[in-house]
Amino acid sequence: MPRFWLRTVEILASRDPRRRLRLIQWLIASFVYVGAATLLITGVGQGWMSTGALNLWLGFVAAVIVTSYVALRSGWTERLQDPSLTVWQLSMGVIAVNWGYLICGPMRTSALFPIMVIFAFGAFTLRWRQIAFVTVFAVSSLVAAVAARWMFPEWVPAQGEVAPERVDLNNILMLIIVLPALAVIAARLSALRQKLRDQREALAKALSDVERLATSDELTGIANRRSIKMLLERSVAMSSRQQMTFSIAILDIDYFKAINDELGHAAGDGVLRQFAALASGQLRTTDLVGRWGGEEFLLILPGGTRGMLHVIERIRTSIRGGCLESRSVTFSAGVAQHMPGETVDALLARADAALYDAKRDGRDRSSVAA
Repeated sequence: MPRFWLRTVEILASRDPRRRLRLIQWLIASFVYVGAATLLITGVGQGWMSTGALNLWLGFVAAVIVTSYVALRSGWTERLQDPSLTVWQLSMGVIAVNWGYLICGPMRTSALFPIMVIFAFGAFTLRWRQIAFVTVFAVSSLVAAVAARWMFPEWVPAQGEVAPERVDLNNILMLIIVLPALAVIAARLSALRQKLRDQREALAKALSDVERLATSDELTGIANRRSIKMLLERSVAMSSRQQMTFSIAILDIDYFKAINDELGHAAGDGVLRQFAALASGQLRTTDLVGRWGGEEFLLILPGGTRGMLHVIERIRTSIRGGCLESRSVTFSAGVAQHMPGETVDALLARADAALYDAKRDGRDRSSVAA
């Protein structure tokens, strides 16, 4: 498109995307106004439209179109609660439709067709109270127009008879004017529905990601300290009510600092990920492992320490040669069974003390708290 026409479009339609959208809606409404006016103008030559009545109607429609454009294009309406002037524009459209019904004589039924466009526009932004207002206004003003035709026939000059085929043709032409506008509105509503679906899907994914990040360790993918501590607190509450017995174990990778220093932090991260994966593979559905912090992991298993020690030995066997090809990886474990009435901190302190004993006794072993 030549630069001149681009500049012309920018002047007429504005660069602001929201203002441009409001002007597009105004343009669709103007198209319907102009199409209806064209049909009414042809009615003068066919004898079913009075020139004086048509001129008054055209003056009203022109004033509505120009006023709406100036208010929207200037940005004056953006200070209002309804910057699109939706209720005002729809009310003016209702007046134009019912005024057309009043003056169209035998063609008055087709004058009501644009009312469909009016209510389709309202579907975008109107709240139910505003829709109710426009509905009541449309019905009451139509009733007033019908009453005026009967009570004051002198307001509408006498109009001749029109052949049925002329009425049919006029109805078809009015539909040709109205339906494209409805199609554009329907396409916009469809696009809005698709946009809402996409936004809901994106929001659901974001919430899922947030939930996963809130409960999972970013490096290893297993439960993080916050989520496993919450489960530990629930387990302590159930054990204190004598509903279940459970044990915990704190697992600490031996000489992990040396792995980082000698092989680099990337290798250390790989050891943590592999350790978490191998340990998870040795657990039942009732067991849980989480990263407690650094190179420490916390196990929670139902039952006593004997079952816990069996699980720990399975993990020990799986990770010994499965974490690094260049060296064997071992860990020390401190095991403690919860005693009814014992707090979370007291239980963790006993398991931590047992872990200290295992490290003091040479590492690569498990120690059970007294």
